[in-house]
Amino acid sequence: MNNISMDVQVRNTVGNGSANRLRNSGYIPGVVYGKDMEATPIQIESSVLSQYLRHYGKNTIYNITLNNENIQTVIQDIQVDPLKNEYVHVDLHRVSLNEAREAQVPIKIVGKSRQERSGSVFSQQLNHITVKGLPQDIPEYIQVNVSDMKIGDSLKIGDLLIPGNLEVINNPNEVVISLTPAKSVTDDLNPKDDTPADAVPVIGDDERETNAT
Repeated sequence: MNNISMDVQVRNTVGNGSANRLRNSGYIPGVVYGKDMEATPIQIESSVLSQYLRHYGKNTIYNITLNNENIQTVIQDIQVDPLKNEYVHVDLHRVSLNEAREAQVPIKIVGKSRQERSGSVFSQQLNHITVKGLPQDIPEYIQVNVSDMKIGDSLKIGDLLIPGNLEVINNPNEVVISLTPAKSVTDDLNPKDDTPADAVPVIGDDERETNAT
């Protein structure tokens, strides 16, 4: 995975009021932390962060410069305003290119159209997997091609094509995605009832009505 340079600036003021003013001016407050460094408040342009995430994702190594020092980082966490759907804070974690780390890698599903056109339904149980490896070896996503799946098939973690330099943390028997037949409308309108006929009480033939007559 290529290293991407990202422009950040040291943030000289902290606190909720300062953070809100930054956001109103088009910047996102954040912090850089990691081994052999003190946590440092930063700011980054909101449009820049959005663009980088869209093109490169969280697991890319981002080169930043702080106090004339070049630092390799990854995006450890992003806080999002659920109402405005806007980034409000970002954590960058300093990494060493010689030390393995765990990371969550998104699963990208391709090849669904043919089965969906025939009325089949995909059920995706996992949206990401957890892997461990050197920062530069961790991919932006794991691609899964489901074009050859048949109804009743399922793909598990152990079926995925994972680069050999990565260790998968998930259980290999975890189901990623399965293919089932579409549920018929008549199934909903005519639910099957397996209750025996003699198990249904007959109105007017119980002990209370017998005693009342």
